[in-house]
Amino acid sequence: MKVLSRILSLVSDTINKIIEFVVVSLLLILSALMVVAVFYRYVLNNSIYWSGEVSTILLVFISFLGSTVAYKHKAHVKIDIFSKKLSEKNKKILNFIIELSFCLFWVLVFLESLKLIPNFMFQTTATLEIPYAYFFSAVPISALIWILHTLNEIINIVTGEK
Repeated sequence: MKVLSRILSLVSDTINKIIEFVVVSLLLILSALMVVAVFYRYVLNNSIYWSGEVSTILLVFISFLGSTVAYKHKAHVKIDIFSKKLSEKNKKILNFIIELSFCLFWVLVFLESLKLIPNFMFQTTATLEIPYAYFFSAVPISALIWILHTLNEIINIVTGEK
């Protein structure tokens, strides 16, 4: 079980590093695009007609992928007033229940989002005519990453790694 824990931790950490790089890259691209779009609009009196749609796609991916990074770094808001009063054994049980609930929630999100993607393949954006499925693909992708991270936490709780 400890070997599984180490392998899953390695995979989770590696994917998190990749997602961190992707999120930072998308943020830089979004920032540069917004600066250029504002320059074009107010200085050149011309607009980049596709900047709004591309910005929206980037923001959706930054939000969903960024949430997985925040989870991995334990940066999400949590209420720990109750868990502070528990013994170490009960804290471990509570954390297990919480992580298992997260995992089950993200499995449900993943499965339901896969059902919806075909519906969005034939609906396109107004300007670039990009299928909305590309926007929506952020949901199942981030759900898979959440599942991986929560499974990693569950295994670590069971094995006592954390």
